[in-house]
Amino acid sequence: MLLDIATNIIANVVFWLGLGFAVAAMARIAQRRFRRFFGLHTSQQLVVCLSNLWTTATSSRPRGYAVSLHELRASEAITRLFGSASFRLPDLVRGLVDAIYLGRHRYDFRNSVSPSPSDDPKHFSELSANLIVVGAAPRNSIRRMYLQENLVSLRISNEHLDAGDHQLPLEKRYVEVLNGADLGQRVTSDFLDLALVEKVQDTARGTTVIFCLGRRGDTTWAATEYLARNWRSLQQEFDDGPFALCLGFRDLDYEYDYHPPRRLLALRG
Repeated sequence: MLLDIATNIIANVVFWLGLGFAVAAMARIAQRRFRRFFGLHTSQQLVVCLSNLWTTATSSRPRGYAVSLHELRASEAITRLFGSASFRLPDLVRGLVDAIYLGRHRYDFRNSVSPSPSDDPKHFSELSANLIVVGAAPRNSIRRMYLQENLVSLRISNEHLDAGDHQLPLEKRYVEVLNGADLGQRVTSDFLDLALVEKVQDTARGTTVIFCLGRRGDTTWAATEYLARNWRSLQQEFDDGPFALCLGFRDLDYEYDYHPPRRLLALRG
């Protein structure tokens, strides 16, 4: 009888030790993928850079900051991603892994707002961090800077210099390829709202930059939500390299009603 009890105890100890090693291995693999996808293996700083809606026409101050509700909601999607330990495990197990593993990798994660029109975006203090840039060039000066530096592969129609600050009719909306073998190719849709999710490596600054944008605030939110929900599959598909996606969302009508988009174009860096 004592032998049976001892055998059961040893078997349970071996089982729980094995389970613990398996969970630790899963955690390490998931965290490694998460860190590399967002560039956190080279810099532990990640900043969500929102568009700045403030203009000199609405204020006498030399600079100011104003953020849209949709982009605030978009930043919540990324904040939620960082608050979930970045891999699917039961809450109890995930809490144990947080204490044992994540404590060794402390991320500096924060939200910021792009510089005002009167400021030079190249002096933006957050350029030394990995970035998730939310919003299109007309209101996000960091996105505009990267367009001017020719570091992105796709541009949405309302970012074209001739588009101005107004919304184009549906038949004139497009996404344009800016480099590579498909240079000049345009993607259009008669019934879907176009959005972009693109990841680039800023080798000059040593950072990873991910862009999420649409022609409106609700589509920009949907693009950011897509990134938060699908980073695992994107990491599996593109590994740690650059990529650019043109997505088509059904009209959200300025609501937070997420539906998986159609992928209209995919470019591998």
